[in-house]
Amino acid sequence: MSEEHVARVYSQALFDAAKETGVVEPVRRELGEFVAALAASASLRNVLADPRVETSAKRRVLAEITRGGQSLLANVLLLMLERARFAAVPELYQAYDALAIVEEGVVEVEVVSAAELSPETEKKIAARVQEATGRRVELARRVDPSILGGLVLRIGDIIVDGSVKARIRQLRRRLATAEVRGDV
Repeated sequence: MSEEHVARVYSQALFDAAKETGVVEPVRRELGEFVAALAASASLRNVLADPRVETSAKRRVLAEITRGGQSLLANVLLLMLERARFAAVPELYQAYDALAIVEEGVVEVEVVSAAELSPETEKKIAARVQEATGRRVELARRVDPSILGGLVLRIGDIIVDGSVKARIRQLRRRLATAEVRGDV
């Protein structure tokens, strides 16, 4: 199983349990803090990933780090450690965060443009997406001059590519498959 798949399975279980007990946001916050600490500390990552370090020692380290936090999160992290799935913890956070965002009724939209967009244009994009989805919209902006112009929107798994680069690609395909007609 890929780490991404493992993360989705564990995040759904964690999210369902957190929702049932009313701790979705505290678990989200603590999981984010844990992933940030993991990213910031090479020694912590090394201890938890090293197969030469006994699992009991890893459990003690993890118990110490999560002491005083959400027991639900601590239990999931321990379970992932014991089942050799700990490498998927960063993806667990991403998947959990995505579930929490959906639960809040927020849709994240990545907007890629060739140049910075004006605040008015961003508001119009957000309003159109909100109208189409019925959800509150959070825009993530990225500038990519290689698209030449237009916009690329990513809403979940849906990509709307209205870039000049994509239009040129489409035109190239049409020209390559076009039949030549005329009088001979």
